[in-house]
Amino acid sequence: MSPRVLVVSDVRRSTEERLAALGAEIVRRDPELVFCHGGDGTLLRAERWHPGVPKLVCRQDRPGVELCEAHTLEAVWRRHMAGELNSDSLSMLELRVGRARFVALNDVVLRNAEPATAVRFRVIVDGKASAEFSGDGLVIATPFGSSGYFRSVSGQQIERGIGLAFNNSTHDEAPRLLSSEAHIEVQLARGPAVLVYDNDARPILLREGHRFEVRSAAQHAEVIGLDALACQRCRRSGGQAFNPH
Repeated sequence: MSPRVLVVSDVRRSTEERLAALGAEIVRRDPELVFCHGGDGTLLRAERWHPGVPKLVCRQDRPGVELCEAHTLEAVWRRHMAGELNSDSLSMLELRVGRARFVALNDVVLRNAEPATAVRFRVIVDGKASAEFSGDGLVIATPFGSSGYFRSVSGQQIERGIGLAFNNSTHDEAPRLLSSEAHIEVQLARGPAVLVYDNDARPILLREGHRFEVRSAAQHAEVIGLDALACQRCRRSGGQAFNPH
């Protein structure tokens, strides 16, 4: 029996039609499963819009892109219904800015709002303050998110805990691997700066004296079939470079 499935995709209507033809029960509210038809960005949006609901991921096929046999929409759905796909519980980050709270699956990024001006900030980890840093900003990432912007800045990935990377800092500061229990506070000494989490297009403007906190979130994201996003054969067919996700 099919779960109640809600689709998140740039081609939602056609995806719904294809899944319905396979026997899926398509809904627009109160889903038991969210089908993410796209890439990493689609998964991030789906988790933000429908937290706590399991996500089944499938790379989007389009003209000129030939996915491998195991990762077409039809194959992913059939494998899921047969219980053949692995489910991963991915850690997330909790971001607090004043009284506002946000949750990120990939990363939290502090950036200079004006490209010609560096930001100055201090990082406090578990009550221990660092020296003041000056540069383009800071990337705080989960293991899942560390293959993205964090890796571009640091040249590294992490397998556990929380990653901290300094973007073009005037200090020669190596990236840090923090415990999943770490509490991070960032104080802005000079701005302006923007703060973003995952691929949310609504940046938070920070000015001198503002601060924010990051720690591991209590909730996790349940993601089914991550091998569909990690498949390098499918990525190459779509013209994308190797990515270790």
